[in-house]
Amino acid sequence: MSRIRKLEEITLNSWPAAYSRLRDGWIMRCAGGYTNRSNSVYPLYDSHESLSHKIEEVRSFYRSRDLPPMFKLTQESKPVFLDKTLEEMGFQEIDRALVMTKTLDSKRLDISDLDIFPTPEERWLDIFFSLNKRARGNKSWAKKLLSMLISESFFVLLKKEGNDVGCGLAVIEGDHIGLFGIAVLETERRKGYGIQITEKLLELGKKRGARIAYLQVDKPNINAIRLYSRVGFKMEYEYWYRVDK
Repeated sequence: MSRIRKLEEITLNSWPAAYSRLRDGWIMRCAGGYTNRSNSVYPLYDSHESLSHKIEEVRSFYRSRDLPPMFKLTQESKPVFLDKTLEEMGFQEIDRALVMTKTLDSKRLDISDLDIFPTPEERWLDIFFSLNKRARGNKSWAKKLLSMLISESFFVLLKKEGNDVGCGLAVIEGDHIGLFGIAVLETERRKGYGIQITEKLLELGKKRGARIAYLQVDKPNINAIRLYSRVGFKMEYEYWYRVDK
């Protein structure tokens, strides 16, 4: 199995959808429009049926749910000419992003300034929604998906002088830990708290047996890429979406 496909499968298991349908090598997912990865097709495996017919099925699947038909693509999407075909059919590329990974070291960190929750409690959600515009605009589905995490997960708040200054969450899948939703209050930025949240989430992962960490970051977000690079993350591959608007 290729490294890209393995990580794509791990992210599928780590980040839920309300409904998934496996169709001739493609996985169609939907969740009320909250997050692209929960509302798009993952063309991970070889398929054998007519490509044009399957794309029309995708259009029907999403439009019947009042969602835009969308594919999540990598350099290994199946079939190999899928991206080009979708472009020719009018699907527009959006939201190109990087998957970055890091092999965890044995260094230990103090996590006494973290409040750790096994589920998304209201205090955590308040901070998360205040810092995440997309989640704030679809609170109902965001809460639903966050409560559906099947793999072991933990939600953290970083405290400084008794005040919450940032949040993050992590999901364990085998020996991998995925980091999501890392954000810092605007008034508390440029103090190194983003790195602290990242490193402390990794510490929690090590305590639970994780060996490899991954995260996803928008390609235009140079500041975030630099931050994660400083922690030791390196680019693994790119992915992007094509949406039929």
